[in-house]
Amino acid sequence: MIMKRLLLLIASLPFLFASCVDEDETLGMDLIDEEDKFNVGTYSDISMDAKFFREDSLATANYQYNALGEYYDDKFGKVSSSIYSQICLSMPSAAFNSYETIDSIVLSLSYAGGFSEDTLKNGKEMRLNIYEVSEEIDSTKKYSFDDVAIVSQPIFSENVLIDYNSDVILGSDTLDPQLRVNLTGAFFEKIRNFSGENSSFVEQFKGLKFSLKKNDRNGAMAYIDMTSKATCITVYYKQGGKNLKYLILFPQNGRRFMHYDYDFSGSDIAQLNIQDTLSGNDLIYLGNLGISMAKINIEDFRQEWKDLINGGQTNNDVAINSALLEFPVNDASEINNPNFTSRILCYRQYISGNDTSLVLIHDAQSSGDALYGGTYDNKTKSYKMRITMHLANYLNGNISDPNIYLIPDARRSTATRIILNGPNHLTKPASIKITYSKN
Repeated sequence: MIMKRLLLLIASLPFLFASCVDEDETLGMDLIDEEDKFNVGTYSDISMDAKFFREDSLATANYQYNALGEYYDDKFGKVSSSIYSQICLSMPSAAFNSYETIDSIVLSLSYAGGFSEDTLKNGKEMRLNIYEVSEEIDSTKKYSFDDVAIVSQPIFSENVLIDYNSDVILGSDTLDPQLRVNLTGAFFEKIRNFSGENSSFVEQFKGLKFSLKKNDRNGAMAYIDMTSKATCITVYYKQGGKNLKYLILFPQNGRRFMHYDYDFSGSDIAQLNIQDTLSGNDLIYLGNLGISMAKINIEDFRQEWKDLINGGQTNNDVAINSALLEFPVNDASEINNPNFTSRILCYRQYISGNDTSLVLIHDAQSSGDALYGGTYDNKTKSYKMRITMHLANYLNGNISDPNIYLIPDARRSTATRIILNGPNHLTKPASIKITYSKN
């Protein structure tokens, strides 16, 4: 009975103290008789090898929030994100050519925030280009490397003010932050002359491509809510003496994706232009929008663990109470900048037949956000992720792949980035702290 109570106590310790930054995993051991105690120890001298690399197969189709823009800094280089999307009628049919007059056709894109070096307090002028798509956006177009043919002449190409922090005032109306532009010229005439069913409209108007180009050194990214009611094309017209409007929509479940481009020239990670993978043993660069993710290899630790617990032999009486993966932030002075990633998630490789994919480690799936962590710890100026279940499964052979993949949260819809210290950093290296119990 005493032994069962002891095992229950030890198993519950990580959950009892998950909210503490500096856990004492041996807390409570003084309440147990000496003859029934396990040997409790900690171990943090773990061999790791870190690399980071671009995500070359990032699916971007039909996400709610889409990044639109172009941004450069000296550390991560330049990344740009364009949006390709179908458009469709809001009703089964339309007869624009029967309207008495069409006053204007207005495109509006609803902001959900953004990214820049100064948080865009006063807005930023950028070049907005809108093109008609000249081929069908089929269902295979879903990755960030995909492209679709476009008409070379844009239907809109002007400098616009990107301001995702300010409401829009239209007469007596106050609208949520959004980008609004008038569409004129040939596209205006094409809309005005249309009459038919939605199927005919989709065939004639195959879609649009949006891009924002920087006019200064840094540029910015705007986050667009493609499912917002304010993201649409509005046809303002007169009929029977009344002012009316008709909405052309970006379908929520239609064919839409983001395309990313990169240029790392002149940046800290310039070698990513010519190499697939860079060492992260000193510094690990994690950038959203497919810039980079990291891989932490702990293959050597399996033998180290055997040597530690039983002179190289497997011992089933040893239990891992807690395993905490910690990455100090290289430049913690800027951590409050909203451009830093809010959370880092740990993934593992999952193999099913001939298919290989990345899935969240068990701790991130089943432990709950508070226990797993992954957010910035201001006291230690680091990101901490609990990997207790994952490490136990790896050591006992339930997981064969020795790699843990670090991926920033919201990597498709935000442009945040962070630089972490790697496992061989000279002053504050990354580490795994293990607390174990041995019979």
